[in-house]
Amino acid sequence: MSEINLITAVIPMKPLSEGKTRLSEKFTSEERANVVIGMLTTVINAISGAGVKNFIVAGGDKRVENATILSGGTWVPDPGSDLNSTIKSVFTEVLAQNNSAMFLAGDLPFVKSADVYSLIRTSGNQKNIALSPARKDGGTNGILVPPGIFFEPQMGSRSFAKHLAQAATAEQSVSICYSYGLGYDLDTIDDLNSYQHMEPGLLERLYKQSERF
Repeated sequence: MSEINLITAVIPMKPLSEGKTRLSEKFTSEERANVVIGMLTTVINAISGAGVKNFIVAGGDKRVENATILSGGTWVPDPGSDLNSTIKSVFTEVLAQNNSAMFLAGDLPFVKSADVYSLIRTSGNQKNIALSPARKDGGTNGILVPPGIFFEPQMGSRSFAKHLAQAATAEQSVSICYSYGLGYDLDTIDDLNSYQHMEPGLLERLYKQSERF
């Protein structure tokens, strides 16, 4: 069996009515939902294109569930009370099956299969923790944890520095993946305006990708 088949990607999601509320000043709830689904499908396509066949979307709503299943993934109700407990719960199950657990944020509009593959390579092909930082706020947009290695998700403010400090304290090997597609997550109107200069037609692409779901 290929080593890449021993990776399960995990994408936490909120119900669409609760996602990306900072876009509400410009978008209706339906438009906002379409942006979110468009980004989710972008992430799923990147995962699949990198050869990672197993992925789990945790949380969301019926439309998120449908998008996950129609894209060949597994959907589970949110098992946690917040983002960290959600990631920890699903990671625990994946690692218990002797698979590597990969977290990807669901709001990465530019991510491609090469970015996902870069995260895998950075881990030494699943020999150590790999982290991919967000470019703008000190967050963490990608994580790969091989089985047998302890990892406590610390998402939130300055999560990337916290994850590095955790690994150092535990004397665990960690590698950093600086990736274009994993670096940019979309949260605000300012983000969207900037990103549309980076990719003219971005919003139209996300809308189009959401139409299937």
